[in-house]
Amino acid sequence: MKSDELKGKRLAVFGANNVVDEVTDFAHRHGIVLISVGNVPEAPIHQVTDEQYYLDCTEEATMLPFFKEKHIDGLLSCSGEMVIRKTVGFIGKTGFHYYATPEQWDVLMNKQHFKEACLRYGMPAIPEVRAPQAPQPPKGGVSKCAATPPLGGWGAVIVKPVDNGGSFGITVCHSRTEMEEAIAKAIRHSTVGEYLCEKFIVGPYFQFEIWRQNGKSYFPYTKGRVFYDAIGTSPQQPFLDLYPSPEADIIKRLYEPMSRLFDDLGIDNGSCMFQGIISDGVPYIMDNAFRLSGGMDFRVVHEDKGIDLVACYMQHALTGQFGDDFSALAEPLHSRYATVCIGLKNGQITRIKGIDEVRQLPFVYGLYQYYHEGDIMQYSGLFLQVLCRIFVRANSRQELQSNINTVLGLIEVEGTDGNSLLRNYPNKY
Repeated sequence: MKSDELKGKRLAVFGANNVVDEVTDFAHRHGIVLISVGNVPEAPIHQVTDEQYYLDCTEEATMLPFFKEKHIDGLLSCSGEMVIRKTVGFIGKTGFHYYATPEQWDVLMNKQHFKEACLRYGMPAIPEVRAPQAPQPPKGGVSKCAATPPLGGWGAVIVKPVDNGGSFGITVCHSRTEMEEAIAKAIRHSTVGEYLCEKFIVGPYFQFEIWRQNGKSYFPYTKGRVFYDAIGTSPQQPFLDLYPSPEADIIKRLYEPMSRLFDDLGIDNGSCMFQGIISDGVPYIMDNAFRLSGGMDFRVVHEDKGIDLVACYMQHALTGQFGDDFSALAEPLHSRYATVCIGLKNGQITRIKGIDEVRQLPFVYGLYQYYHEGDIMQYSGLFLQVLCRIFVRANSRQELQSNINTVLGLIEVEGTDGNSLLRNYPNKY
């Protein structure tokens, strides 16, 4: 792309709080004017943009006139699922280059609809479990679990909203009572009042992404994961993301049918993350994100291939072209990578030590910090329990483990009583 092609373009931004560095770097290099929109004044993106507007970006009646009055040329929406779900419909009325339509979003980001699509395209789907006695959903909601016999030989089941991420509204259940309570919780966390009850399967975790450019599919990485122990009935949360996955050959079975699904949905540009469990050699997708995902896997690809996914979304928003040369994505990763997630217990953070030292390590190529001294952690056991993500590279598996140990040995976090707020790290990784 020519350096002056985007100069002076006015890009509105929804969310993007965990990609502030990437957004501002690309904007400054290309002379893009950044306009942040959102009703939380202290949001990180508001601190770095050229213009800030404290509006509810989900209100169609507010945003459509705003785009015209402020001469907006394009929109970068990096918000969570709820915001995108509420805005994807009216964004289509703007004429902007946007990566998703409401129909595409509904297939990929409604877990029930996505499961049905997987089965149509020959991809495995986790078996569903019917609840013993499902409470009535709120007005307009639809129950996906009818009243039928008890759990029987299923063992544990997992109940989740069909349209939310970050582990919100998700419960692992071992009894009928837990299941009934979990269904009500899942409904509360769903914008459409729907939920899924599935068999709780165990096995190696996997993740991959599909990146689309002009109707062609690319699969830039695979990864495995090591988890913290679960807290209560919440699912396990990530401790280490490890690239590439040792199960890459099994994961690749999903590439061809997934590519066909995206062809038939008419998705020419964009990216989607898929995560799942391999059980008895079968790869089951359990969740997906048709957006920039919170795990920030795009940083691994940028480090290894030099291709910046955030920049691709920004370029697409203003020109309709999703990035430039993607040929390097066809090659395997050249190094080994880990993303270290420093999980915290609940409590007020009074002291953090080691962050600056970690940033200076030669094998650390990035660190993103979510919480600081004085903040209160109240999400322990959920995806938002992470103090920071630390991005580590190495040339071998042994070197990667050594680098991870060095990082973990430097980080200390204390609460008001002087005790450590760090969650216990897994013994084996």
